[in-house]
Amino acid sequence: MRARAAAIGLLGATACAAAIAAACFGGDSSGGDGTPTPDASVPATPPEEVLRLYVDRRLFAGFVADCADAKRPDDIGKQCATRVAERDGLLAYELGPTFSEYTRLIILKPVGDTWTIEHLEERNANEPPPPGIPWPIQIGADLVVAGTAPDCLRIRDRAGLRGGEVTCIDDGIVVTVVSGPVEVDGLEWWQLEGYGWAAGTYLRYPEEAATPTPEDE
Repeated sequence: MRARAAAIGLLGATACAAAIAAACFGGDSSGGDGTPTPDASVPATPPEEVLRLYVDRRLFAGFVADCADAKRPDDIGKQCATRVAERDGLLAYELGPTFSEYTRLIILKPVGDTWTIEHLEERNANEPPPPGIPWPIQIGADLVVAGTAPDCLRIRDRAGLRGGEVTCIDDGIVVTVVSGPVEVDGLEWWQLEGYGWAAGTYLRYPEEAATPTPEDE
């Protein structure tokens, strides 16, 4: 089990126009002259701009904001993005070479008037990832073990690969997170109620975990 993550922060001025308008005009969403006031909860910077900066500064490549808009031959050799999901204000994107399989999964988080990379992991076509989006894990969340078959998720008595193995639980088992994360051996470890410590790589929110239907069994 491997997890790779990176974080990039982009500084920006925090917009306060909406707060001022609310104080002066009560519940009116306009600026007094009928002009709608921008929603302060939505970053002014487009999320694709943050991805463009990442591609430019880290991958040294051109960027197409939407893979569906890539055109041959002009965009050959560039990187492109596809938005695949949204959860609690977070956005998940697949990023990779145009006209090819994606090679990175990136989750963006709103911060002020811009976005920051909350989670980034590289994808290897020879090592299929667990199903679903690896949204950030919250303490108290009920999660499902997913993507370990034909193996199982090894539970240890302490965080880290050197922890003693106490049990191994199969895909589909629901677990509750009681503490964490603890970063050891390049992995994020979470304590699971009634079990022990496990790496978060194979833990998913229930709606993200692919569960077999009777027709599949």
